[in-house]
Amino acid sequence: MLSEIESMIESARTALSYIGYTVKEVSAQEFYNFMTGEIFSKDTTALDDFLRNEYLMIHELVEISELKKM
Repeated sequence: MLSEIESMIESARTALSYIGYTVKEVSAQEFYNFMTGEIFSKDTTALDDFLRNEYLMIHELVEISELKKM
């Protein structure tokens, strides 16, 4: 699963670079931990949903990147 996540991260990173957004380094393990950690909302989106949808992947990658910038 980590190799699939890494592939999706690279794809999202490439898409974001086309619009001039620089993504902080996010490893597949960090992404997995972020997505499977404790949540405080009623969000029911599963990790597989993100891996099948490039727009959800981009959204989460930006969210993680912005948190790391803080």
